[in-house]
Amino acid sequence: MPETTVVHGGHGLPYSKGLLAQSLSASGLSPQRSFELAREVEARLAARGGATIDLRGLRELAEEILRAREGEAAVRRYRDWSRLDRLDRPLIVLIGGAAGVGKSTVASQLAGRLGITRVIATDVIRQVLRSFFTAEAMPTVHHSAFEVDLDGFSEQAELVGTAVTAIVERACGERTPMVVEGVHAAPSAFDSALLERCVAVEALLVVEDEELHRGHFSLRGAARPAERYHARFAEIRRLQDHLAARARAEGVTVVSNENADATLGLLMDLVLDAVGEAAA
Repeated sequence: MPETTVVHGGHGLPYSKGLLAQSLSASGLSPQRSFELAREVEARLAARGGATIDLRGLRELAEEILRAREGEAAVRRYRDWSRLDRLDRPLIVLIGGAAGVGKSTVASQLAGRLGITRVIATDVIRQVLRSFFTAEAMPTVHHSAFEVDLDGFSEQAELVGTAVTAIVERACGERTPMVVEGVHAAPSAFDSALLERCVAVEALLVVEDEELHRGHFSLRGAARPAERYHARFAEIRRLQDHLAARARAEGVTVVSNENADATLGLLMDLVLDAVGEAAA
């Protein structure tokens, strides 16, 4: 099959099914379906016989095939995704939730779909604070969120949240998109002034089925033994209820993570809706 060069800004690169498939997957398609359509685009490029195509022409061809195979809604999502690079503010996604709800997995998958390379875990920030401050100076950060009472968690979240805010402020200054995940990615964590400097998307993950939630801990590696979490499972569930009530009160979307693909689709919808509104 002859190779087609995609030209943009005076430079050319060979057409890549992988890159186009990643773009198409941002419209909500599965990776497998996205690759199938990217392969169909490749076949159409070969059939047309031209050695080059500009980026606009490639996008129009991709939209034509996407419209025929998946419908207008998928085209709209694809266009919203393509606007990400043209936003005058960075996209900042916050994914909160108690231990064991799948935050890290979903955050990594979402970042991959969106082409975001910076994913920050709030537990890493807490670990940094622990290394700088003694247990006497800052006792709450020396415990996991579910090992302290709700007042202690609020204090811990405020301390970690100050560091998260500083990281997001820098991302806004550099116009760098970012995903922040963790129990400290609390609903409405930022003040209105900071929110105006970015396109912020907030969601809280929960697992409503207790047995499914408990089972998530058994899938973790030896570095995080399940027994520790099972022993504190009641506290973890209590913290989840607290976070969910707070999220709903503040208008933050609560997503029940029973199925990873469905959760990822819902989060993509939230992100692309926000991007579409910001671009408009």
